Amino acid sequence: MYVLTKRADQILKIAKDIAQEYQQKYVGTEHVLLALLREGSGEAAKMLAARGLTEVRARQEVDRLIKERLHETWVMGRLPGIPHFKNILARAQEEARGLGNWQIGSLHLLLALLGEKGCTGHNVLRAMGITTDDIRKMMVRVVPACPGDSYKSPR
Repeated sequence: MYVLTKRADQILKIAKDIAQEYQQKYVGTEHVLLALLREGSGEAAKMLAARGLTEVRARQEVDRLIKERLHETWVMGRLPGIPHFKNILARAQEEARGLGNWQIGSLHLLLALLGEKGCTGHNVLRAMGITTDDIRKMMVRVVPACPGDSYKSPR
């Protein structure tokens, strides 16, 4: 079971709404990325904005990649990558624990997206020039995390 900050929980709810907007029956990494941007107040959203990524720009790239992926799915008979969503939750938990936190926050979700190569969310970030190194360097300057993205371990 994953323990999420209130903000991360809200982001995943927004991701579900975005998946429904796309009329998809699964939540993918692209939906999580768009949700990080739409929620807008977390440290992850602020870092993405500082790198010039907006929800509109991300959505344009997501739409392009989805169109490409749907063509590949039709041609090659592959199913959309639901496992990537599960992988980013597991990666986010590893990121949180590695940073001494017990809850997954928006930054952990962002780092997980950046680490899940081959997924749509990662491909959008890469296309926009956003790297793990960029985000980690920005994280060093974030003190303390904003409310709702509380990154404290339990006592």
